[in-house]
Amino acid sequence: MADISTAAGVARGNIYWYFNSKDDIFAAVMDRMLSREIRILGEEPAHADPLSRLVRGLSDMRLYRPPHQAMHDRLPHSDAVRTTHNTFLAWIVGMVDEVMAEHGLDGGAVADAALVRDIPAAVFEGANVPNDRNRPAHEMIRFLMESILAGRGSLERRDH
Repeated sequence: MADISTAAGVARGNIYWYFNSKDDIFAAVMDRMLSREIRILGEEPAHADPLSRLVRGLSDMRLYRPPHQAMHDRLPHSDAVRTTHNTFLAWIVGMVDEVMAEHGLDGGAVADAALVRDIPAAVFEGANVPNDRNRPAHEMIRFLMESILAGRGSLERRDH
């Protein structure tokens, strides 16, 4: 708190005029970093396909792996951290929706669309746990999404 107040040029107690807790500060910092990355990805040229944008975004987010892990430690204790984390997960799900839509697999055409949406987020969350065996999450998600898209006939909703 002393470092933050010094950098801001205010008394330490004044920080609490703007933030209720250290978790609120942490969530605000993470929200700003994630929002900046997401905005940058949104400004990419129109010819970048959604899967490439998703993979690039997740690759770029690897820089934030240590604070992302710290978020997980604070999720059970802080609504602010949980909200910021959920915003990031919603971005992943939104990008997966764009990938599916680009390939004609909107929610109505895919029997397990919710599962397809949830898997990349789960892979990203699990793959970012420190482990020497894991490939980077963005590589696994590209493989996963390309495999799903290649097998799209088995994903299409079947009416009996």
